[in-house]
Amino acid sequence: MKDESMTFQQRSLFQQGYQHYSPAELTQLEWGLRFTPAACSLLAAYGLFMQEPTILFSVAVLGIWAFMAPSAHPMDLIYNHLIAPLFGATKLPENPLQRRLACLSAGIMNFTAAVLFIFELPIAALAVGITLLVLQAIVITTHFCTLSWMYEGAMRLLGKWNLPLDISSAKNMLSQGAQLVDVRSQTEFAKGSISGAVNIPLEDILIFTEALGEKVCLLFCSSGTRSHIATEKLRAMGIKNIHDLGDMNRVKNLV
Repeated sequence: MKDESMTFQQRSLFQQGYQHYSPAELTQLEWGLRFTPAACSLLAAYGLFMQEPTILFSVAVLGIWAFMAPSAHPMDLIYNHLIAPLFGATKLPENPLQRRLACLSAGIMNFTAAVLFIFELPIAALAVGITLLVLQAIVITTHFCTLSWMYEGAMRLLGKWNLPLDISSAKNMLSQGAQLVDVRSQTEFAKGSISGAVNIPLEDILIFTEALGEKVCLLFCSSGTRSHIATEKLRAMGIKNIHDLGDMNRVKNLV
């Protein structure tokens, strides 16, 4: 089921690894997260146009460095210390694994293009470089990252992607008095929810940390995206008795 509270761009950022952020927080980050891939793409495009391996090697180093240093990508630092203060924008957070893997793959492709130019294979170099520029253009305009999509697919096949609480454990917790929590908006909740569930919208979830910490709580939403975000936020606050149940259809089958 599609999560109507999140735009395609926000869901793409979630897929990139920004899974601790609410839709409102992702909205604040959307434009800033375009800066680094745009800057790197411009440098790479110039290197391809000039057929200059040195420039491509330099951009490759940026991508590899970003993979190794989650919060020290040079372009992120430029944005955080120069551009964000100038416009009063939100500073960029540490890059999650999926985004760092994308930076690494871009670095490898730029490195490959540079080597192909050195070996006087310009057509092959341009093919690699232009392919990368197209993929980066998609990221810049939509935040959809092909590598992050592939990463999610691999994790799903391995059964390790955003796994909600298993049904048997959930039933056992409910029989022992666990509380169902619907983290959708008040408008969505008013249109219908699960019997016995209380409504605490994702945007307000941190206001109720004390109350939620008093008992075992099972969180759910339309698609499982917001419940996952809420669970991660609460666990980051030190609340351990919070569990992600996933989407509403799954919860309906459970109760």
